Parts: sequence; structure tokens; C-alpha cells
Amino acid sequence: MSEELKKRYKHNSNMFIISYIFMGIMSGMAFDALVTFLNQAAPSVAASYSTYMGIATLLTAGLVALAPKLGYKKILISGPVLTILALVLVNVTGNTFVIMFVTLSLLAGVVLFDAILPPFLTQYTSVEERDKVFSRTLYTNVIGMTLATFSGGMLIVSRFASRLGITYGEAKSLSANIDGFTEAQNFAYTLAHKDVLLMFLIVGVLALLPLLLLKEVKADYEVSTEGDTKQKIDWKVLGNKYALLYLVYNFLTRFGASLITPYFSVFLGTLGIDRSTVSTLVTAQYAAMVIFMIFSPWLSKTFGRVVSIGALAALSIPFMLIIGNGDKFGSMMVLAVGIGLFFRSGLMNAANPIVQSLPMEFVTKELRPAYSSIIFLSQAVAQTLAGIFTAAFLFNSAFFGQGGYRIAYYITAVIYSIATIIILTQFTKKFNRPKVKNDKEEAA
Repeated sequence: MSEELKKRYKHNSNMFIISYIFMGIMSGMAFDALVTFLNQAAPSVAASYSTYMGIATLLTAGLVALAPKLGYKKILISGPVLTILALVLVNVTGNTFVIMFVTLSLLAGVVLFDAILPPFLTQYTSVEERDKVFSRTLYTNVIGMTLATFSGGMLIVSRFASRLGITYGEAKSLSANIDGFTEAQNFAYTLAHKDVLLMFLIVGVLALLPLLLLKEVKADYEVSTEGDTKQKIDWKVLGNKYALLYLVYNFLTRFGASLITPYFSVFLGTLGIDRSTVSTLVTAQYAAMVIFMIFSPWLSKTFGRVVSIGALAALSIPFMLIIGNGDKFGSMMVLAVGIGLFFRSGLMNAANPIVQSLPMEFVTKELRPAYSSIIFLSQAVAQTLAGIFTAAFLFNSAFFGQGGYRIAYYITAVIYSIATIIILTQFTKKFNRPKVKNDKEEAA
């Protein structure tokens, strides 16, 4: 690879990382402030949050599949544009259908970056530095998420206090019992969320700017074809045993995660934890993601990629059960839940850079966008099914109601156990250690 090409590749990687940091801030808002806003303004949308995640993932998977035709740059730019549009609309009207569109647009903008990250960074990195770049990209993104969740709860309480004309401390205490709100308090709390969501408009703009500086050429993404030039998802990748088994693993972990992760803020609220403290706890789990992901390259080098993925997932399971049984710890509930969130999140996400890069080795360069799309299609199905399951059954007041949030942790623990067995028994022998040989993928 020439020095000029290396320089351009590094530039594109850096521009993506910078933009992804700001989209991390947007993601932190989407999984914290947006969820509690929906719980106030459109409870039915909040209960089906995973379904919207699934639909957003489905849409973005389709976009990523078009990368060999459109290029990465055009597709990436659409992400911040969608989030900016959504944040403008949420402050224009409180119509439920508009809120549904806003939710879908925000999630699509955020998820798009996750979907395009594997083929994009694989294209612009060498195999030797790939784990390191993936790790840096992901933990800086989570730093952005941490900033959003840390400030989000405090900003909401601050705006809530301002709208009611009371002190921050009084507003914080009120937010610990949302069910006890008067009509005026409920209205002020909803408007406080809208105020905070509007503040994130500037984040969308900042995420957009680095993408405009990407230096992309057709050779980066174009697939040479003879005759028919029409690009579509190539389902032949499923003929690869490992590509198929990884889809099963990915489906299981995404389904399990979709039962708990979108609802952290709601579940902690049902335990009687005030809104500001909830944001602090969620922030702590994002901080854990950053800390643990920094060690991802070391874990990969020391234990191997597959062993790291499986072992870390297994170790996270006991901490899920601690979170689900947080109220059993009495006066130590907040501490116990905080520890559970910190280590569950840290352990499960420590291997995330490896999880993102590993499947790109199952297929050749020209099939990476297609396979990445298929992975996200499977995630879309998993999230959609999880959303239907939670809304229609698990969180439905006719069945388990609020008790379903606790049961979700037990279900996820079982699912993670099954997924761990699959990844360790099927992938360790062949893919635990990377094989560097005649890698021509950088020379595109």
C-alpha cells in the first residue's frame, strides 16, 4: 500500500471516528432521555421501543447493502440528517404519529453508523491494526454516550425545576415518583424532555461536518461486475457455515439484549430510583463500556478473539441477575444495581470491537457490505420480535406488567448462555487467532 493511500485511509478512519463520537452522544440521548420522554408522551411507543429499533435496523441494513453502488459517504451523511430532522419535528407537535416517525428517524440515524461500521473500517484499516482501530472507534463512541446520559438526566431535572418554578432538589425528589405527578407536573416533565431533546440539534450538526470531509474514491466501495451491474444483497454468503452460525449467535444475543437494554431507565424508575440517579447509574454503565473496551486488543491478543467473546458474555450473566433482583438488596439497592450495571455492561461490551470485526473475515471484500446488511437484518428481526414480545406479553399489564422488567433479565441470562455455547464450540478452533496471509484487501 502506498504512503498516499495509507494517509487517505487514516484520514477517512479519523473522520468516521470523530463523527461517531457525536453520534454516540446522540445514541446516549436515544437510549435515555428519549425513552423516558416516550414513556410520558407516548407510552405505547415506549413499550414497543425494541420494535422501532428493529425497523430502524432493517431500514439501515438496506442502505448499507447499497454501499457498493452509492459509496459509504452518501449513506453516512444521511444519518445525522435524519436525526436533525427528527429533533426539529419532536418540538413542533406532540402528535403520536409524529412521535412514532421521530423515534424511527432518530434510531435509524444512530443505528446506521453501527451497521456501516464493520465494512467501512475493514476497508480503511489493515488486518494488523484492525482490532486496535475498532476498539478506539467503539470506546470513543461510548464516551459520547456517557456524556449524553450523564448530562441528560440532570438537564431534564433542571428544566423540570425551571418550568415548575421550584428548586433542583425538589424537582429531583418529584421525579422519583412519576406515577404521583399532578397533571401540571406531568405536562412540565414532558416539556422538560422536549427542551433537552432540542439541545441535541447541535450534536447532529457536529456529527455531519466530519463526514463532508471524507475522501472517497470509487475503488473503495465499487465491486467490479461483468454484465449486470445491479447490486443487491448476495444471499450466497449464507452458504458459508460460519457466516450462518454467526447469524444465529448474533440473533440470540441481540434478542436477549433487546429485552433489557432499551428499558434500563424505565426499569430503574419502577424500583423507585429518582430520574437524576437513574441517569448517573446509566452513565456508570457507559463508563464501564469505555474502560473495558480499552482492553479489548489486549484480551484478543492474550486469550484469542473467540474465547474473549464467549468468556466475557458468560461472566456478565451473574450481574444481569443482580440488576433484576436489585430491590432485594434493601438500602443497598442503588449500589447493587450500579455494580450490576457496571460489570454487565463492561464485560459484555469489552469484546464488542472483536464482535464487530470478526464476522468480516467470514466473507471476501466484495461481500462485506452484503454480509453486514444480513447481520443487521437478523438483528432487525430479533429486535422487532423482542419488541412484540415485550409489548404484547412481558410488559403488558394483562400479564406481567412492571414485573416483566425483572423477568426479562432471567430470560436474557438463559439466551446468553446458549449463545456462549455456540460461539465457543463452533468458532474457537478456526477463528480464535487471526491469520495474516497475503492480505490484499487494503489495495482496493
